Amino acid sequence: MFEQTVSGFWLKGILATAQSKGIDQQHVLAHAGVVLSKAGESNHTNNETHKGEERPSDWVTERVPLDATVKIWNAAIELTKDAMFGYHMGRQFRPNWFHLIHHLWANSPNVEEAIRTALAYQPLISDGGEISLDLTSEHAIIEYHPKAARLAFSYHQVDAVLTILVSLVRWSVDDQFAPSHVLVPHDPHLDAEEFQAFFQSPIEYNAPVTRLMFDRRWLSSPMIGADPDLLEMHKQLADKKLAELGRADLSTQIVNKLNVLGQFQNLSKETVAEQLGLSSRTLQRKLQAEGTSFTGLSDQLRKSLAESYIAQGLSTNELVSKLDFQEISSLHKACKRWFGCSLQQKRED
Repeated sequence: MFEQTVSGFWLKGILATAQSKGIDQQHVLAHAGVVLSKAGESNHTNNETHKGEERPSDWVTERVPLDATVKIWNAAIELTKDAMFGYHMGRQFRPNWFHLIHHLWANSPNVEEAIRTALAYQPLISDGGEISLDLTSEHAIIEYHPKAARLAFSYHQVDAVLTILVSLVRWSVDDQFAPSHVLVPHDPHLDAEEFQAFFQSPIEYNAPVTRLMFDRRWLSSPMIGADPDLLEMHKQLADKKLAELGRADLSTQIVNKLNVLGQFQNLSKETVAEQLGLSSRTLQRKLQAEGTSFTGLSDQLRKSLAESYIAQGLSTNELVSKLDFQEISSLHKACKRWFGCSLQQKRED
């Protein structure tokens, strides 16, 4: 079992928020009892940086143990005496804190694919939680499930994640984006009005889960300035980083390849094997050892995407094209196999 760790870029956000509230970043680390490596003074390129002031970019590290990150969270909260520190960190968030994930998000064609891409590569940010996206006929539902190591999380981590998710969508497509409902597993803040004003939606406190619900029509909103070539370039780098971290078995790597854009064209077993630096025979053997197959993984992903596209109201011809079926009859047969009913019956569910 690997040690749970967090990207150093996430830590920079915590330290930057503490710094903005007048707490020296080194003071936070010392209070937490955590030592990080520091870049040289040559990193100070901004002439307006005051002597002795340290910026988030001064602290450089690849990964930090999850428990050390919790200690830094707790130290920052205690020193700033900010009961809404997590929320304020989320408000200060900048996309470059997420490094590779930021580039994957920004170059995805629409909001749904940006979210699914970010979820596929989430371990690059942190091993401290799982985020899921589920769809109903009217709503998209994002849930966050914290995964602590030895030290328990506080509500601040939850607030930061929710605030950042909403901010990402607003920056990417429309400042008017707002959830229809927010669920948080803690008591109301002392300044609950500020919290609610940001989300612009009803908030259910002391809920059993952490959840954002919003109109699923937002998922089809195109990302401004997305570049498919840059997306593919950063996907390849992200795959490499996941493999280096030991966070992706072969099945996961293949699903990531297929899942990011939901495009099956030219993604044969041979093509994917080549992209992963394997022979198709080796790929097949490794998948058998994991109890699956390339065909099985592709079929499961087609089923998942088909369910999503049908709920979105895509036409039969659009389904055939997006799912890369050769004939309409093949789509109908697949629906019978996947859902136990016809395509029309599935539309009427």
